Amino acid sequence: MANKIIQEEEKMRNETDEIKEGDLIGEVEFEIDKDAFKGPFKCCGTETEKIKKKISIKGIGLSYDSWICHKCKREYLDNEQAKRLEKIWVVEKILNEKLISVEKNVNFDGKTFFVRFPVEMTKNWHRGLHADIKYLSPDEFFVKIKS
Repeated sequence: MANKIIQEEEKMRNETDEIKEGDLIGEVEFEIDKDAFKGPFKCCGTETEKIKKKISIKGIGLSYDSWICHKCKREYLDNEQAKRLEKIWVVEKILNEKLISVEKNVNFDGKTFFVRFPVEMTKNWHRGLHADIKYLSPDEFFVKIKS
């Protein structure tokens, strides 16, 4: 069964690799349903089932939901859970220190502590932005800049 699926996928890949620009007739318009990326999904002629997935990063347990096909064991993410998994990956990068890092002095203006961001990191910023600050510990914060 698995071999048949692999053969069908290879056949489809080969067919699409052979399409040339001259084969295209014109533009096609289509509309994607607003719920197109919400589960459950169809796979192998049946609906997928929602399951809870867990990831452990440096001893911290994080979870997200996934949709699984019990026939082929393929897993799908809906739009909301895909965004959640991307955030988990950001946390993983932070904990594994695989991000661009800049060390800056913490300044104090007499009543408030603040940190200045280097201009190279703020080229696309503009006035009116807001900072969403998540408290992680007394000396760790997660900051997201929003419009």
